Amino acid sequence: MKKIKIEYKLFLLFGVAFIGMIFLAHKALSVSEENITSTRTLFENSTTIQSLQEHYIEPLNLLREMSLSLVMSPNESFRRSIEQELISSIAKLDERFLSLDPESQTAWQEYLRLLNQTRLYVSQGFEEGAFVNANTTERTRYYELLERLKALQSKEITQAKGNFAHIQERAKILKYEVILAVVILSILVFLLGYFLSRHIVSSILTLQEGLQDFFDYLERKIPRPKPISLQSRDELEEMSKLLNHNILKAARDIEQDILFVENAISVVTQLKSGHLSSRLESMAQAHELKLLKNVINDMIDNLESKIKEEIEKRSEQEKLLIQQSKLASMGEMIGNIAHQWRQPLSELGAILMNLQVKHHFKDLTEETFKAQVERTNEITAFMSHTISDFQNFFTPSKIKEPFSVRLACEKAIAIIEASLRYHNIILEFRERGDRIAYGYPNEYSQVVLNILSNAKDALISREIPHPRIHIELINGKNYSVVKIEDNAGGIRAHPMEKIFEPYFTTKHSRQGTGIGLYMSKMIIEKNMDGIITVENTAEGARFKIKIR
Repeated sequence: MKKIKIEYKLFLLFGVAFIGMIFLAHKALSVSEENITSTRTLFENSTTIQSLQEHYIEPLNLLREMSLSLVMSPNESFRRSIEQELISSIAKLDERFLSLDPESQTAWQEYLRLLNQTRLYVSQGFEEGAFVNANTTERTRYYELLERLKALQSKEITQAKGNFAHIQERAKILKYEVILAVVILSILVFLLGYFLSRHIVSSILTLQEGLQDFFDYLERKIPRPKPISLQSRDELEEMSKLLNHNILKAARDIEQDILFVENAISVVTQLKSGHLSSRLESMAQAHELKLLKNVINDMIDNLESKIKEEIEKRSEQEKLLIQQSKLASMGEMIGNIAHQWRQPLSELGAILMNLQVKHHFKDLTEETFKAQVERTNEITAFMSHTISDFQNFFTPSKIKEPFSVRLACEKAIAIIEASLRYHNIILEFRERGDRIAYGYPNEYSQVVLNILSNAKDALISREIPHPRIHIELINGKNYSVVKIEDNAGGIRAHPMEKIFEPYFTTKHSRQGTGIGLYMSKMIIEKNMDGIITVENTAEGARFKIKIR
C-alpha cells in the first residue's frame, strides 16, 4: 500500500464507490421499473372492472327497465319515446359487446333477440304476448347475461388480487437485495477508505510536525528546525524532500535578514537622533529588504533637499488653493451684488421714466422733481453702502479678536439673502442665545456663506419644490454650535468626509472647483481650533460648526 501513489489510492477508492453507486442506481431503476409495470397492471385491472360496471352492467339494467316500461306503457306516445331510447341503448351496447369474449357476445345476441321479440309484440298490439315474453324467456336471458358479466368482473378482481400479492412479495425481495447490496458496498468502501485515509493522514501529520518545527523556529522558540523524515514512496515523500530543502534555505536567509533588520533599526535610531552620516552596510537575502537598503541609503543622501522641496511644493499648493478660493468668492460676490442691485436699479429706472413722462406732458413740478431726486440719492447711497458691506466682508481679518457669532451669521445672511429671495428659497434663522467667540470674524462669516451658497446651488440645480434653508444657533457650555440644514436631498458622496478634500466637488466641472469646503475646514479647524462636520438627514444635508 505504501508503494502506491496517492492519486492511484484515491482513484481506487473513488472507483469502488462509483461502481457501487452504479450498481445501486441500476437496482433502484430496476425496482422503479418493476413497480411501474406492476402498478400499470393493477390500474388496468381496476379500469377493466370499472368499465364492466359502467359500460355493460349499468346500461344493461337500464335496458331491462326500458323493456318492462315499454310493455307496461299506458299510451302510444309514451311507447314511442321509450322505443327511441331503446334503439340508442341497444346500438351502444351492441358496439361495446364486440370487444368481449365470444361467450359473452353469444349471450348478448340471445338476449337481444328476445328483447326484439318483445318489441315486435308491442308494435303489433299483442300486449299479452309481450308481457309473457318479457317476464319469462327474456328475463331468463337477461339474468344469464348479467351473471356472465359478473363472472368477468369476478375474474378481473381475482387477477388484481393475485397481481397485488405478487407485487408485495417481489417488493420484499427487492428491498432485501438493495439492503444487502448497500451493506456490502458500505463495508467495502469503509474498509478501503479507512486504510487509505489512515496512511495519508499519518503522512500529513508527519509533514505537519515538520512545518510546526519551522514555525516555532520563526517565532524563535527553537534554534533550528529538524528535517522531516517520511518513507512512503508517494507524492508526500517528494513533498517532504522539497520542504526540507526549502526550510533549510529559508532558515539561512532568515538569519541573514535578521542581522540586516537589526542593522537597519540601528541606522533608523541614529537618524531619529539627527545623525545623517549612518548607512546600511549589512547584506540581505530578501529582494524587498535589498530594495529597502537602497531606499534608506538614498533617503539619507537626499533627505534634506527633499524636505525643502516638499515644503516649497506644499507652500505653492496652499497659495494656489487660496487664490482659487478668492476667485470663487469673487464670483459669488459679483452674483450677490447683482441680486442686491437688481431692485434698486429697477426703481431708478421707474423714477427716470416717471420724470420723463411728467416732463413730456408739462406736468413736472418742482416739488415732484426734488422728491424724486432725493429718492434717487437714497437709492444710490444704498447701492454704495452695499458695495462697502461686500468690500468689508471679503477683507480678511489680520488678527484674532472677540466677535459675536450671531452677528457673523447675520453678515453672511445679508450677503446672500437677496439671491435666495430671487430663487424663492426660504431662509429661517433661529437663535438660542449668542456667544462671544475668539477668532477671525470675516473668515467665520465666509464659512457660513460658503455653506449657504452650496445649499442654494443644490436646491436650484435639483429643482426642489418648496426649497428652504434652516439655520440654528445654539450657545452650549463650551462651544457655540451653528447648524445649517437644507432640503436638497443630501450629499451624494461616499464616504461623506470626502467633500472636505481639495478639488472634490459634486457639482459640474464648470460650476464648482472643490476648494470652498476644503478652505472652510482649514479656517474652522486649523485657524480657529473648532470642528466642522456634515451628515445627511431625511430631507437633505446638515452642517455643524462648533467653535469656542
